[in-house]
Amino acid sequence: MAVQRAGTGISECYGRVRVGRPALRHSLTRRRAAERRQIRNAGRRGDSSHGGTPWLALAATLPGLAALIALLFNWVSVSQTKTQLQIAQQEQFTTRFNVAVTHLGSSSVDVRFGGIYALERIMQDSPRDQPRIIEVLSAYVRTHASVPAGGYPMLKGHEEPPPVDADVTAVTEVLAERPPSQDRRTEINWKDADLRGLELTRRHMKKESGGNSSASRHLPFSFADLSGADLQKADLYGVDLQGASLTKANLAGATLSDVNLSEAFLTAANLTKTATDEEVNLRKATLEDAILVDAQMIGTNLTGAYLTSANLTGAFLKGVNLRHADLGVDLKRDKPGANLTDAVLWRADLTQANLTGANLTFADLLFTDLTDADLMSANLTGADLSLADLSDSDLTQADLSGADLDAADLSDSDLTQADLSGANLSGADLSGANLTRADLRGANLDGADLTGARTDEAIGLEPPS
Repeated sequence: MAVQRAGTGISECYGRVRVGRPALRHSLTRRRAAERRQIRNAGRRGDSSHGGTPWLALAATLPGLAALIALLFNWVSVSQTKTQLQIAQQEQFTTRFNVAVTHLGSSSVDVRFGGIYALERIMQDSPRDQPRIIEVLSAYVRTHASVPAGGYPMLKGHEEPPPVDADVTAVTEVLAERPPSQDRRTEINWKDADLRGLELTRRHMKKESGGNSSASRHLPFSFADLSGADLQKADLYGVDLQGASLTKANLAGATLSDVNLSEAFLTAANLTKTATDEEVNLRKATLEDAILVDAQMIGTNLTGAYLTSANLTGAFLKGVNLRHADLGVDLKRDKPGANLTDAVLWRADLTQANLTGANLTFADLLFTDLTDADLMSANLTGADLSLADLSDSDLTQADLSGADLDAADLSDSDLTQADLSGANLSGADLSGANLTRADLRGANLDGADLTGARTDEAIGLEPPS
């Protein structure tokens, strides 16, 4: 049985209290309001159990963020300092460069020496300035050692050249010791320079005595411009002149030992009485119109060299390599073949060489290899070709009158219309040779092998018995 208390909305039912709906709603409302106040207060106090976690996490990251900002600031500061140092350093190099160049113009040789070695030090300290320094020092040589317009007279006999000025020698040594990898394609220019008697040799350089095995064994002068330079009686040992321009240069009496002249341009150069050895490399060098009178070129590599109209009169070419070399005429430019009169070519290799129209009068070609060589219209009058190998060679219309071909190998060679009058062919191998319309009047054919040879219309050849 329910009993309701007056004015309370609360009824009792069998001893239990039952809350009425209005009182319940009011109680829930007050509870929710209290919870909201509690949440707001907890947020203000940073209570982690009521939503304070994000703020605490953010606060925890602040020291790391500050450290990162400090690191970035330090990095920017260091970068700026480094840049400022580099700028200051370049300004210092510029100042040093200007002072050194000014010293080069001094009337005092001692001051000029200081300028030269100051530039050397700048090259070591600032590789980016090396190209400019090469140009400056090259100009110094051209200015202080220039060949006059008419050139210098040829040195006679044992006449010695004047000594090279000490400051010019210093420049050549500084450039010889530079690291070529920093040249940036800048080339040494000693055009029309007076370098008579210059000693540019590897044995004088620091890199030879310093024991640096990684250093190049050749002094770096590849692609240098030495056109018109006077190098009479110069001593060039261990120099790299690959691709260098020596057009009209005077190298008379010079010593070239272990010099690399591959693909160099020696057009109209004077190499009279020049001495070279087997380590000199003239592979594919251009020696058109070059003067090599009485040159000593023992064992020199001239593979593929261009020697059209070169003068090799009296040259000593023992053991030289002239494989694929071009010593023939140039009909398009009206250039004659090379002149090898009285030249000595003992045991030289002229395999597949072009000797069309070349002058080999009285040349000594003992044991020379002329296999598959082109000797069309060549002049071999009185030449000594004893024991020479001329197999498969083209001797069409060649002049071999009076030549000595004792025991020479002429097998399968083409001697069509060749002049062999008075030649010594004793013991020669002429098997398979083409002697059509060849002139053999007065030739000595004792013991010659003519097996399979074509002798149609040959003149002076006695018919077989």
